Amino acid sequence: MRLLPPLKRLLPAIRVGPAPKRDGLLFERLFWGALSGGLATILFAESPVLDTMEMNLLEWRYKTGYELTRVWTAMGVSRANESEDIALVTYDDEDQFDLESESTDGGAAPVQAVLARLLPLIEAGQPLLLVLDMDLRGKADPDLVTALRAYKSNVILALPGTLDNPNDLPAAELRKSVLKCAFDHVLEEQNGLTCRMPISANMFMSMSNQDMPENTAFGISSGGEIIESLPEVIAPLMSSRVGVGPSRLQISDFSREDLPIYIKFSGTKYPTYKTREIMNGAIDPRVFSGKVVIIGTNFSQKVDNTPRLRTPLNVKAPNIYIQAEAISTLTKNEAIRSFPRTILHHLLLLIGGALGALSSTLPMGRRTTAFLTFAMLLVAMTQVAFQYLNLHVPVLPLLAVLMLTYIFGTLIYLDTDLRLRNKELALAREAMQVRAEEERQRIAEDLHDETLPALSAVARMADRLTHEMDGSDTPRQMREKLDGAISEMRRVINDLHPSVLETMGFKPALENLLAILERETNIHTDFIDGDADPSAEYNLNDFTRLQLYRIVQESLNNVQKHSKASEVKVLIKQEDGLQIDIIDNGKGIDLEQVRLTNKTSHGLVNIRQRAQLIGAQVDWKKPLEYPTGTQVIIRMPLTN
Repeated sequence: MRLLPPLKRLLPAIRVGPAPKRDGLLFERLFWGALSGGLATILFAESPVLDTMEMNLLEWRYKTGYELTRVWTAMGVSRANESEDIALVTYDDEDQFDLESESTDGGAAPVQAVLARLLPLIEAGQPLLLVLDMDLRGKADPDLVTALRAYKSNVILALPGTLDNPNDLPAAELRKSVLKCAFDHVLEEQNGLTCRMPISANMFMSMSNQDMPENTAFGISSGGEIIESLPEVIAPLMSSRVGVGPSRLQISDFSREDLPIYIKFSGTKYPTYKTREIMNGAIDPRVFSGKVVIIGTNFSQKVDNTPRLRTPLNVKAPNIYIQAEAISTLTKNEAIRSFPRTILHHLLLLIGGALGALSSTLPMGRRTTAFLTFAMLLVAMTQVAFQYLNLHVPVLPLLAVLMLTYIFGTLIYLDTDLRLRNKELALAREAMQVRAEEERQRIAEDLHDETLPALSAVARMADRLTHEMDGSDTPRQMREKLDGAISEMRRVINDLHPSVLETMGFKPALENLLAILERETNIHTDFIDGDADPSAEYNLNDFTRLQLYRIVQESLNNVQKHSKASEVKVLIKQEDGLQIDIIDNGKGIDLEQVRLTNKTSHGLVNIRQRAQLIGAQVDWKKPLEYPTGTQVIIRMPLTN
């Protein structure tokens, strides 16, 4: 416990002198507000729960951005969001081809024969690139190999599955007959959304070090081949051929794990054609001119060979649609980067401290208005950053910091404000006590200078009447009553203003109170000085000495009126502070009533109020040395 006073001196506090220190109060609020804001940020703002909630909020961001774009389009502010670079070709049961049919006699699957006839039809329109995003595992069809070799310079073969074993890969003849092989894997977030950019596959594939070639910056390896993700292959090819999209060096920046990349889902409409319509000649091949054509399976009414995925704008979407969105995102340089976590961590600490300091200094109305406005601005600014600056800034940690600093700042403000009001009230009570003592002193001086001499003059007149009226008892009785009145007047004067404090000192004044009590009540009194220096004044100012004197005086009055005691002692000593004990052997006091501070007990209330004015503490308990009685303990901290 002895460590607490030095510790308290190190911390900011309100120092009360003649008036409350408003600058000290402001510094205290700023200090504790900033400290609590930073602590709240460390403990709560980076919780994994908030990360999960942020992923759920991500879908809302996409939908909000899509609705805003749709409104701008309807108002003529922006153009309809239709792709001019990518076209989709779907292949399903409606094309009257059996997707589940197996190869016969160990040959290739029937779908390869269909593709062998489909590729020349599409290539007749001179597309920029042709992407086969289909399951072509198993033996290669010679006709398909021939068709691929004929158009090798612009055919990309997408590899589905997990690529955990060689059986997941198409035949070597097919892989060698195309320009590039790419991995069509897509990432799902914790909330089930597919919105992470399927790029740099080794970021999410668990592979041993020996399987990764030393020169592999990203992508995965299979049998010495570097297999990159589909968007990461197509976007640089488009950039090299038509000058649209990022270069290889720009894409390599996306491989950092601490910087997630998101697809720019914006409701883009991609021209979609059915395989049956193309093979029947219903589609002019020129619609594919200069475009990236992605061929993939779509939802089938009979079977679902390609399970659809959930995107922010579609409950279920085919894989080729997601790949088209990813490719479009890269080619338009609209990849949404996540705000770096390391920077966000330090930024949250800074914001938490600043908001905590702000919250602890603003009044309730202005604080609420400011924080609500700031919260709305945060939501709006992060949405603008997401939609137009392609930057995903987590808003829930920011809102969590905002809410926590608001709560802690409010508590700090209320606590410091309450203590300030208590200090101001204490100063007001002290001022009232000072004025009351000054008024008592004035009344005492008036009684001493005017009323007391008048009574003495009347007493002398009574003495003269005694000589002039021999044999009459009236003058003598008058003299006796006047002497009693003069004595009572001197007692009242002393009670109003104890001049003994000024003339004799603090300890003799307390001894004088005991002497008066013993003279008036025949109660045996004893004054015990526990200090070596009997003249010690303990560096008490006049106001503090007077309040302590009044507390002892009120306690002795209670002993005289209520205790029926035969012995009273006053013990004064100095240990960690000044301590005065008033001990009697009377009938005692109800300690429960003392704790409740009964409003009818004006004496106890008066003692407590005087103690609060000087920062003293008063306790009542049963004394150890008497079977009955009361011990009043007054503790007063001393300053050097």
